[in-house]
Amino acid sequence: MANSDQKLLMIFMFSLMLITIAKSDSLSFNYPRFTPGLRNLLLDGEDSSISDEALHLTKTDPNTGKALPDRSGLAAFFGAVRLFNNRTGKVADFTTEFTFTVKTNGVQPHGDGFTFFLASLDYEFPDNSSGGFLGVFGSQTAFNASANQVVAVEFDTFGNTWDPPYSPYPHIGIDVNSVRSVATAKWPMDSEPDGAIGKASIRYGSSSKLLSVIVSYPNSTVPVTTLSYPVDFANALQSEWALVGFSASTGDLVETHDILSWYFRTSL
Repeated sequence: MANSDQKLLMIFMFSLMLITIAKSDSLSFNYPRFTPGLRNLLLDGEDSSISDEALHLTKTDPNTGKALPDRSGLAAFFGAVRLFNNRTGKVADFTTEFTFTVKTNGVQPHGDGFTFFLASLDYEFPDNSSGGFLGVFGSQTAFNASANQVVAVEFDTFGNTWDPPYSPYPHIGIDVNSVRSVATAKWPMDSEPDGAIGKASIRYGSSSKLLSVIVSYPNSTVPVTTLSYPVDFANALQSEWALVGFSASTGDLVETHDILSWYFRTSL
């Protein structure tokens, strides 16, 4: 996010404080499409927006519709999700599914990607999170796990120096308090037509503590991407309650990042 957007980020952060009044042990919501004025959805106010029944995570040129460089955006559900209970030790299960598009206009390489994240309610989203930091990590603290309280599934479209040496670049990763993923898998998005609709399914099982990811393109011959890794949310977030949402960024390279539908359910 550009420095000129710091005030908007502060408004976003202030809104997060208000979320403490909207807490529930069990939560379920479903957005089959996105429409302006949608309730219970928090946007960062500058880059993320809703139009054409889609949630746009990074800003585009209003005249050409093309992605802009060095941008980052956030969107989150306006409500706190309880991931565990300190008193009882009980941990929540959760499932989320969403459809998405990434449009590159046929340009190679492109970047940088988007995430689905779960963050502690007091996590301070940085304003210097464009490029490879995917809108959720700050350039100064991205590799300092003690400075972050966020778990993200990254849909990373460009290979930075800290990324796995996959070719082509796109990959799925699980990030635990650091932009350096603890687990990765190849994501063959560039084998699909530009702007093809992808589907992601992310599940967490309290008994196994496994965070599992499946990414596919319906009616496609491209292989399904699967990934799983054990995550201790109590240790990672240091908070019983979490904010759930999406982030995205561009850098010198660009692309668009749109969420078309979103379902989420948790139970404790």
